[in-house]
Amino acid sequence: MKKKIKRIFDVAWTNFRRNTYTSIGTTGIMVLVLILFSGLMTVNFLSDEIVSSLQDKVDVSAYFKQDANENEILEVKKDVEAMPNVKSVTYISREQALADFKARHAGDALIQDSLAELAENPLQASLNIKAKDTSKYAEIANALEGNKYRTLIDKINYYENEAVIQRVEGIAGGLKNWGLLATLVLAVIAVLVTFNTIRLTIYNQKQEIEIMRLVGGSNWQIKAPYLVEGAVYGVIAAGVTAVLFYPMAYIISPRIASLMPEVSVISYFISNFFQYIFLILLAGVLLGTASSLIAIRKFLKI
Repeated sequence: MKKKIKRIFDVAWTNFRRNTYTSIGTTGIMVLVLILFSGLMTVNFLSDEIVSSLQDKVDVSAYFKQDANENEILEVKKDVEAMPNVKSVTYISREQALADFKARHAGDALIQDSLAELAENPLQASLNIKAKDTSKYAEIANALEGNKYRTLIDKINYYENEAVIQRVEGIAGGLKNWGLLATLVLAVIAVLVTFNTIRLTIYNQKQEIEIMRLVGGSNWQIKAPYLVEGAVYGVIAAGVTAVLFYPMAYIISPRIASLMPEVSVISYFISNFFQYIFLILLAGVLLGTASSLIAIRKFLKI
């Protein structure tokens, strides 16, 4: 059995080396597919990070009227905290809101002078509410609308934030869909190219196949080298892709970090090195063996 398996791999490697130019072309097409697949993984990572970052910043803020009593506001806070989907509720008094506003605009003399001239604090008390799941914000906002103290609430600002999140999620979804479509198109091209390469190999080895039949070679012994040959294309393409992709990720990582300081593409792919290698290796082998299987079924009549 060991000799048979060794022979199968030897024949597959010999076939790969015999057709040097077609083998390089086939491998090159597979490399393009796998690099595009890697790019799709990068887009998926970045879009998830962007959406996650925005979702972390989104909350439901309920602003209370100037004449709202603090005890009543705290009653509303207690009711909201009792909701199962609420993660946290922060009460910001009018005094705290004014202090925070002054701190944010400490370098703006005009704003500071304007506030000093006001006889009364113009800012409102508020509740900032964080949900356990962003899909539950609408439910929390509706609960606030139906609260018995609704007449004390001046406005609820979740709805503007919801539109931003939905728009970002839509853009991210569009990028993923177009990237997936482009990957599938290149994958079909790679299958066709590999299919033609295996077909040419089968055609060139007609006499060898006939001799194997005459000496009692099994169907598996005849077909297996072509399946392994297809897998070899995929393995080599995966190796080349990894060698090319990691330097590319290293180059683009600082540029992305300049826009999103908390995100590092190269760190992500280094920390997920083995998962990434497994995925592109699996994709390459599946592309190669699927192409070989189609060619064998169509042109290798045993």
